[in-house]
Amino acid sequence: MNMAEKKTEKKVKEYIIHVENNANFCGIGAGGVQFANGKATVTSERMANWFREHRGYTVEEVLEQAT
Repeated sequence: MNMAEKKTEKKVKEYIIHVENNANFCGIGAGGVQFANGKATVTSERMANWFREHRGYTVEEVLEQAT
């Protein structure tokens, strides 16, 4: 990979997990993830993958801004 490719490569900064069927859910989910108003923010790829693998959740990736 050359330098130009490295500059355009974006990394995941965090993940936003959405509860699909309860937009008002507030509480603690799997792994101690805290939900408020049906969503939670995590930085752990492992936790994001757990929620991806289970029904009722969608996971959105937030990418780092290119510098």
